[in-house]
Amino acid sequence: MGKVIPIVPLALGFIALVSTSAFAQTYVYTYTGNDFTSVFNAANELFYGSVPYTTSDKITGSISLSAPLGANYSGNPSANMLSFLFMDGVGPQNIGGQPPFGLDLMDSTFATDSSGNIVSWNFAVVAFNNLPESKEIQTENEPGSVVDLGSLDQPSGNVGKGSVTGSPGVWVLTIVPEPSVGLLFVSFAALVLASGRFNPSPARPHSGSEG
Repeated sequence: MGKVIPIVPLALGFIALVSTSAFAQTYVYTYTGNDFTSVFNAANELFYGSVPYTTSDKITGSISLSAPLGANYSGNPSANMLSFLFMDGVGPQNIGGQPPFGLDLMDSTFATDSSGNIVSWNFAVVAFNNLPESKEIQTENEPGSVVDLGSLDQPSGNVGKGSVTGSPGVWVLTIVPEPSVGLLFVSFAALVLASGRFNPSPARPHSGSEG
């Protein structure tokens, strides 16, 4: 029994970790828009030269939440937002952010159906990586306004833009467990070994007959 007792607190700790891991999940909503149908590129764009917006570009990105939106949700989930990352295929700025969110997160409203699928939204972000130029990305699917938009602006005005209207993209939810149960099992095995549970066999008694 003496060898089993040290394992009990380890086992209890492991059970606690597994139980906690069931709640430690990240809910990643990934968005894929449709190709732009309208593009504009200024000839005198300051930071990118000729801005390469094309009809092969589109809005893509993801939002990571600490809790799912759930069924029949309507509102702004920024309180549960861990991060976001969006791109429109143009320039080096992928617009990303983490709490605390400031002016870079201009709008974040969502609505879901009875199955928790996103059916309505307005998500808009902006970056100021190349001052005085700003970059804006927006995807919206609400009554009266359905648009995906990528835009570059300078104080003189808009210098590049791509958009598609009336053709909303799709959101896909992926649940990421943290940490994985497999990793916890490996960690538990390491704890068991470290505890001395598997002690080496005791040395054979010296009989006095060896040389």
